[in-house]
Parts: sequence; C-alpha cells; structure tokens
Amino acid sequence: MKPSRLILWSLLLTLFSFSAGGETWYVRHDGGTRYSAKAPTGQCDGKTDAPYRGKGINQHCAFNDYRYLWDDWSYGKVAWVIAGGDTVIIRGCVPNAENGYTHDCRVGFDKAATAGGGYTWCVGGSGGSGGCSNPVIPSGTPAHHTRILGQNYASCSVGNAVDKSKLTQIFGGFGVWETLNLGGAQYVDVQCLEITSHAKCIVHGYPAVPKACQPGTDDYDSDGISTDVNTHDLLLQDLSIHGHTDRGIKGPIGGVVTALRVDIAYNGMAGWDFDDGRATPSVNGVWNFNYSTIEWSGCNQIYPGTNANTCYDDINGGYGDGVGTPPGICLTANIDHSAFNYNTQDGLDLGHVDTGKCSMTVTNSTGIGNLGQPFKWGPNENPAIFTNNTVVANCLRLSAPMTGQPSGYNAHLGDFCRSHDAISFNFRQRGTALLANNTIVTYAPTSFDIACWDKGGCSVSSLIFKNNIVLGYDNPKTYNFGGKSGGPGGFYYQQPIGHVSRSSNVYYGIRGGGCSSGALNERCVDPRFVSEPHFSTEQDLDNFNFHLSPSTPAHGSGADVR
Repeated sequence: MKPSRLILWSLLLTLFSFSAGGETWYVRHDGGTRYSAKAPTGQCDGKTDAPYRGKGINQHCAFNDYRYLWDDWSYGKVAWVIAGGDTVIIRGCVPNAENGYTHDCRVGFDKAATAGGGYTWCVGGSGGSGGCSNPVIPSGTPAHHTRILGQNYASCSVGNAVDKSKLTQIFGGFGVWETLNLGGAQYVDVQCLEITSHAKCIVHGYPAVPKACQPGTDDYDSDGISTDVNTHDLLLQDLSIHGHTDRGIKGPIGGVVTALRVDIAYNGMAGWDFDDGRATPSVNGVWNFNYSTIEWSGCNQIYPGTNANTCYDDINGGYGDGVGTPPGICLTANIDHSAFNYNTQDGLDLGHVDTGKCSMTVTNSTGIGNLGQPFKWGPNENPAIFTNNTVVANCLRLSAPMTGQPSGYNAHLGDFCRSHDAISFNFRQRGTALLANNTIVTYAPTSFDIACWDKGGCSVSSLIFKNNIVLGYDNPKTYNFGGKSGGPGGFYYQQPIGHVSRSSNVYYGIRGGGCSSGALNERCVDPRFVSEPHFSTEQDLDNFNFHLSPSTPAHGSGADVR
C-alpha cells in the first residue's frame, strides 16, 4: 500500500475510533481491586469484561466493586477513573458470605462507622458516611453520552414496561445521602439499574415503625438519585427506584431530563421531588416522563420486603407527593403513558409552577387512589394540555385494606381527601387549558377547582373542556371534607375565566347534573361502562373497566378536538 494511502487509512481509523465513543469499563463480582498510580498493588485496570485470575497486578480484568469507579482508596482523592463519553457496564452483585449483604454494588461505607469499618471507602472525604457517594460524573457530548449501564441494558424491557428481572442492583447504606449522585450530570445515560436501599428503619413519620434510623449505626440511605441546576441532557431508562427513606429522586434540573420506563415506588417521603429542600428553582427545566410510574410515595419499604410496611402523611410526620415542586419554579412537563397511584398526598403536583414561561402536556396517563388530588398544575403551565387520561379520585382508598399490602400499612394515615378536589388547575391572564377525551371517576367533594392567579383577572384566558366523561359517586364519608348528598360537585371557579368552551361531555352522578345550558351537546346520562360497579366500599372501584359498552350514549357524540 502506498504511504499516502497508509496515512489516509490511519486517519480514517482515528476518526472512526473517536466517533464510536470512548472507553468501556466493567464491574463484576469476580473482578479485582483497582490499580492506579496511587494504588500500585491494585489487581485490575477495569477495562476488560473478565474475572481476576488470582495473581498479578494491573491485569486486564474488571473491578470487583462499583465504588472503584471513583475511589481508589488513595487518601483524600475521590475522582472518576472514566472520562466523558465512556461506558460503564455493571454486572450483577452477589451476597457476601461473611455478613450476608452485597459489597460489590454498595454505595457508602461498608460497615457502621461505630464498628470501625466505615473508612474503607471515601477515605478523607467530606461528610462522613452521608457524603460517601460518587462525585460529578464526567460529562459526555451531544454525540457521545457517558453511559452507566446494567449488564442487560440491551434487553431490559418487555414492550413498554421495564423488566425488573433484568436489572442490576446498586444500593446505598449507612446513612449515605444518595445512592446515585447525578448533580451536574450532563449528556449522561443511566440504564437498566435497580437503585434501592437495604433499610430496616425509617427516617420520617411517627410513631416510627419498625424503628427510627440511627445515623452511623443503621444501614440505610436517604435518596435514590439527586440532581441539581447543572443536570441536563440526562436519560433515565429502565430503572426501578424504591425503598429509600426520603425521596426516590430529588432536586432541581437545568435542562432536559428524560425518564423512559422508570418505576419509582415505596419511598418514605416523595417519589420525584424537584425541591432540594431549599426551593432552588430549576433552570430551563424540561421534564419528559414516559411509560413510567410513581406510586406508594410516603410509604416505607423495609428490606427485604417488597411492599408498604407503614405509610405516613403530612399530619403524621410524612409528606407523600408522587411528584412535588417548590414555589417559584418553571418546569415544562411532557408526560405520556404514565401513572401516579396510591401516594399519600397528591399524585402529580405541578401546582407550584408559578414563574416564567412553561407548558404542560399529560396524555394517556392515570391517577388512582391518592390521598390528595390525582393531578394539579400551576398557572404558568401554559398551554396546559390534558387529554386521553383516566382519573379515579378515590381519596379514601388507602383508608381500607389493600391486596398485597400488610394489615396496618395505613395505621398512620389520616389526612384523607386533603385537597377536596379531583383536579385542580390555575390560570394567568392569556393562559389556555385543554381538557379533552378524559375519563374522570370521582367522589371528591369538587370535581374541578379552577383559579386565576393574576390580580387583574383572567378575562382573556381560555378553558376548552371537550369529549370528557365525568362519573360521580356519592360517598357519605366525604361529607366531613365538604362533600354533600347527591354526589360530587362539578366546576368551582375561584375567579372568573374569560372564555370557557364546553362541548360533547357526558356527566352522571354529579350533584346538580353537571350539564351546562350554554354548552354544546352536553348530556347528563349514564355513560354505561362495561363494568360500572355499585359503590359501597373502597375496594369496589379497584377493578373498574373503563371501556364503554356497545349501548353507551357516549358513542358518536364527540367533537373534533384539533
């Protein structure tokens, strides 16, 4: 081959290698310790998907502990070995024969600080056991994201659902603040992981059942994932985030964050809370939440259990929002095929989005069994589009036994129907909201609570309410919360909204009928679902079949929503 061709070929190979992304690193239980300039007796370089062969240093083999990715045990030095654009593949963890819990995918100290074993990891790091998490992950680029992957990342879902049997577990313990720190993460993908805790105690709620966590002694973490205003272009895909004593995900964001097939459940305070505790506002926040679920927030999961040991609400030392936001936030939310169920406060609470220019789209999603409102949004979500959703505002559901949950799971719940509404939303002047093609089943005292936040009024704001079915049930247990005989109320306007267009809706069981004489083609008739249960106990609505029967009066009465 001519020299010029050799030079050209070498150049092409270089360009191809660059475009294909960076290095790949491996973690597996049969790997070895990390070799570095400051850890010269380390066994493996972490760059080969192979076990340690039993002898030698700096061998081509995987690390045997997830924490070696950023901690080589050199005093005061905590930094990722990987570079931006690299890929990490984490193999499954295995129990440790010495003490019965896994080490290789633990985050935080190995043992309680009081046992003298805490300083194996994070030697010289700040924050003690609480701060013993990963530092900022090296950022990728738009073309080559940094990737943190479980071993089955290429086949970690079944259809549109995460396959939890394929996930690789990482877990936090001995008081670490977060299992996965995504503060400052930019152009980073996290996929195919179970992010959990092995807690046998709780931090929030009283009386504490089974016991209150003791810092430095008990094996628990606070949050599953943390973010901050420097977090953007982040992909969370095929994750199960559960069992944390505080939040599943916590913190503001600084750009686009996408969750695809993410299940967040059984976290002691909230599911996904955009409030870091200091009401730090997100910056240019865009939240995409697709084919994902947030449920049982406010309920503590005690390891190795898989359900709600004990739930708490805001009058018993807990909180319980599925999604929470602080005041002064602007967050654009795009939500599709997702669920917000059985949370001990609101399901999706975007009610504090009250600053800047944002928008909201919620489609093909559900909210069921929450103590507060299934859905609520603030005045700066403009336009707000809420279409093709199913809402069951049965705010007393968690007062009753639940299949799969232990008896007494609800012993410390009391703030039922705390918001008195099914759906609450707000306008500013010139704001618009479209609610179309939704099915709302409710016994909340008020079906729709609508307000204007501008002192000058909302005379040119617009509400379009089309093709919805609203089915109400009379529940005497809500009378103490403002409910009345005859079923739930319909629309409650705290202030006038300038343009309200209602057409082709069906109402049944709504106090006063629900229909408006000024609306087009609204009907107050039984919608005749395939299964439309008689309501006498909270369990009656559990198996509601939302398909319409062939004889329904709703067929053919809809209007064009384009």
